[in-house]
Order: sequence, then C-alpha cells, then structure tokens
Amino acid sequence: MNIDFHVHGLISKKMHFDENIFLQGINYAKESGLDAFIMCEHFNAVYFEEIYNYLNEKFPYRGDRYLINDFSVFLGIEVSVKNKGHIILSSGRDEIIHIRKILEKNMDKNNFIELEELLNLAKEYNCLKIGAHPYRKGHKLYLHPNKYLNKLDALDLNGKDIYNKGLFIAREEVENLSKITEVNIVTGSDSHYPIQLGSLKTILKESCFTIKDIKNCIKNKEYEISISNSLNLRIFSSKIIKKCLLNSNM
Repeated sequence: MNIDFHVHGLISKKMHFDENIFLQGINYAKESGLDAFIMCEHFNAVYFEEIYNYLNEKFPYRGDRYLINDFSVFLGIEVSVKNKGHIILSSGRDEIIHIRKILEKNMDKNNFIELEELLNLAKEYNCLKIGAHPYRKGHKLYLHPNKYLNKLDALDLNGKDIYNKGLFIAREEVENLSKITEVNIVTGSDSHYPIQLGSLKTILKESCFTIKDIKNCIKNKEYEISISNSLNLRIFSSKIIKKCLLNSNM
C-alpha cells in the first residue's frame, strides 16, 4: 500500500473546505500511485469540522479510514506543541474528534500543549505519533529531549523540506535524528493542494485498514520510501496555486 503520511484537506487554516479541490486531490493521488493518505489537519484550523461533516455525509467508514473511490483516507491531526514543533497524531475517527475537543484550551500559541502531555494523550487514544518536519525553521522539534522524541512512532521526511533544503540535507537531518532516537522514518508531502500529492510516498508491504496495522508496519520496518523526480516541480506549482487561492480569498 502506497501512503502519504502528511496531507491537509484545507488550503489554509482560515479557509473553508472545498469539496471540488478535495475530490481532485483524491483523483490526483490515485493517478500518482497512492492508495491512501493520512489527512492531518492543523488542530487550530478554523473550519476543521467542515471536513469531518462532509466525509460523514458522503462516504463509508471502514476500519479506521473513509473509502473514497477505492482510496483510503485515514484521519489525523497536526498539533503545535510548546517550545516549538509539530506532532501528527492519527487514530480512529472518534478518537481524533475527542483529541481535538481536549485541545480546544490549547489553541493559542501562548498556551500550546507540552510535548510530554500530548504524548500521554496520544497513548490514551492509541495514536500513531509522527514527528512532523523536525528540522524546519521555526518548528524545530529536534530540540526537545530525546526521552520524549523516542516515544514517537515515526519521523517525517517532508516534501517541503526537501524542496527548500535539497534532498541530501533534508534526508541527512532526519536520518541523524532517527539514529539518535531509534525512531523510523516515513514520508509526508505536506500537501495543501492536489498537484503536490505523489511527490513522495511510503510503500507499505501490506495493505492496512487500521492505524494499528500501519503502526506495526512502521515498527517492523516493513516498507520502503520513494521520492519522485518531479517533487520540486510539484511543490513549486502547488505553492504558486495556493498563493493565488489565498489572494483571491482575501
């Protein structure tokens, strides 16, 4: 199963959900060789609930994912933590909804949740825990103590970081952290627009229907990583289109 671990369903935190763009994303993902992605919207996105309401009304939910034209959409949430960094949590639908409800008191940047507290919450809800773009400027998750980082299930080799830093540097940074923490690496496009999907993928050796299945594949390193030669073009194009959409929405 080819999966992208870091995908957004909203163009930005402050924009409404767009059904047409979302469905274009599903089709584009399939055409680009993906079978699934984890839709991990920012926890403080203004219209977070619009996506869930739409999915509930339109598509069947089986295992831990929605099935959309034979494509699997797993659910997640990207959470900002105190002292910088983002964590992606993925679990069942109800679990993610409950987690976001709990985090309502932590929406303001002056009151972000502590990493240790978030990890305890994730354990309670049986989440897959991914350290998102751990070396990104302004979000340097790697500066947190290893006693917390090594509780993660995976680290995010992120498409945007590859675009900004080059593959060698971006990959070396995450690989070094992986060695220190003994946490495996997966891939995330960090897509906010369809054309970015397929820029990189994690190829799981088994088809997975639950987050537990995915966690087992990662833990046992039953997967490979693939990076598209067109990654830079895809991400550059996505950035331009996103900027145009944001400007037209102002």
